Amino acid sequence: MAEPALPSRLLASSDRLGWRSVDARAYADPPHTEAFRTLSPKLLLVLVTSGRYRIESRHGGTWRGAAYRPGSLGISAPGSLSELRWRSLDPAPMRSLHLHLDPSAAGEAVFPDALTVHDQFAGAAARALARALETRAPALYADSLAQALVTHLAYRVVQPAASRPALPLSDREVDRVADYMRAHLGEDITVEDLAAIVNVSKFHFIRTFAATTGRTPVRYLRGLRLETAAKLLRTTTLSVARVAVACGYRSAGQFGAAFRGEYGASPTEFRNSQ
Repeated sequence: MAEPALPSRLLASSDRLGWRSVDARAYADPPHTEAFRTLSPKLLLVLVTSGRYRIESRHGGTWRGAAYRPGSLGISAPGSLSELRWRSLDPAPMRSLHLHLDPSAAGEAVFPDALTVHDQFAGAAARALARALETRAPALYADSLAQALVTHLAYRVVQPAASRPALPLSDREVDRVADYMRAHLGEDITVEDLAAIVNVSKFHFIRTFAATTGRTPVRYLRGLRLETAAKLLRTTTLSVARVAVACGYRSAGQFGAAFRGEYGASPTEFRNSQ
């Protein structure tokens, strides 16, 4: 859902990428705004990617202010109505990334509003999602990253009481997830799809799958895709481009880089060496 009355120009959006846990939007911001109101039904994290400006927020009668520069982060609680205004502090173009995050991964955590958030992990995750938007990354990657970001923010801000460790997945459950991955390698697999197979929440699935297998769902799927690609290169005459598509890669270039990182050779070099 777009933010009402946002006076910025939309540059890019994740709307057609199939992401479910985060709606990402990159904006070109005007150098000066009059006060306006904005509301996000989700947890909103804003990352400044270009420009320096003074931003002010009001909840009630008092304005609060902060100086923003590239890398600055702000957070708004789900459903929080904010009144904002800002002005540029230098001639550099102003750009920002707005991440509308699904807060359900954090359970009952209650998020505050904060003009500034100083946290290395949150900043790194927001920048990674900015790159994911630029490269049109698959949903499994973006959703896993977004859910990790939400749970980190909840732990950092709310500090919930420690809960008992989640039980690991059984061997049969891991096998069912792996079989689904293999059957849908060429598709855009989401965390929701995988969690539904074993009938657990997204957050629980990410934690328990990693605890059980030693790899996150993203890394596990990547391993299966490259393992299958190597087998196809050895045993079939499919072109490299066809192998890439069959294994879930959007382009031969993306596939080639991933394959070389795993096997130390390009797909063509690998095939010729067999």
